[in-house]
Amino acid sequence: MNLDNQKILIVGASSGIGRSTAIGLSKAGARLVLVARTENKLKEVIASCEGEGHTYFAIDVKDEKSLDEAITASAKGEGGAFTAFVYSAGQEGTVPLKFAKSEFLTDIVQVNTIPALLITKSLMKKGNFSSVGGSIVFISSVMGSLGQPAKAAYCMSKGGLLAASKALAVELASKKIRVNSISPGMVMTDMSSKILASVSEENANEIKRMHPLGIGEVQDVVDGIQFLVSDKSKWITGIDLLIDGGYSAQ
Repeated sequence: MNLDNQKILIVGASSGIGRSTAIGLSKAGARLVLVARTENKLKEVIASCEGEGHTYFAIDVKDEKSLDEAITASAKGEGGAFTAFVYSAGQEGTVPLKFAKSEFLTDIVQVNTIPALLITKSLMKKGNFSSVGGSIVFISSVMGSLGQPAKAAYCMSKGGLLAASKALAVELASKKIRVNSISPGMVMTDMSSKILASVSEENANEIKRMHPLGIGEVQDVVDGIQFLVSDKSKWITGIDLLIDGGYSAQ
C-alpha cells in the first residue's frame, strides 16, 4: 500500500505502536509529523524512518494550546495540509475500583481519550486537513469493549475512543474524512513487557492463553493502521478493527 503524497500526524510516536507505525508508514512513502513528550526519543524515531521531510514536536498531549499551534504551523509548512491522523498515545491503568481516586480517573481520560478529540477538532480548522478528505485512526484496545478486573478506568478511557470514532465518522463523512478505531490485544511492546514482568508466571501464562493465536507483534497492528490510512479503505468508516489474536472471540 503506497502512501506517497500523504502527510500523516502520529501522536504518541515515541514508543510502542506509535513508534513502529511511524517507521512502517515512512517505508510506504508517507511524510510524517510526530508528536510525543520526549524529544530525544522522537529524534531516535525520526532517525529510524525512511524518506525525507519528517518533523516532530515534543509536546504533552494534555497541552491543548501547544498542540493546536503545532498542528496549524505544520499544516502551513512543507507538505501542506494533513491527509491522515493516528492517535496512539496511551496510559496503562490497573487499579481496583476501591483504590481509584478521582484524580486517577481524570488523568487517564486526559491522556487516552480527550486529546484524540481535541486534536481532531484542531485538524478541522480551515487549511489544516486536506480538502479532499482523508483518514483518522484512534488506537483503542480490546479492553474498550471487554472487561477485566481492576481495569474499569482503562476500559472507560478506551471505550470512549470507540464511541467517539463512530460519532465522528458520521459527523465528518460530508468532508470525506473516514474515522475508524483499532482495538489491539496484547502485542509485544515495552509497556506490555513490563506488565508481564510485574505479574506472577501463572498470571503471565493466563494472559498468553487469552490470545488463541498467541501474543501479537507490533507489526500486526501497524499493517491494520496502514490499511486504514490508505485508499484501500476508502469505503470504510465508523468501524473498530479488532487485531487481537482471537482474544475477543472467546
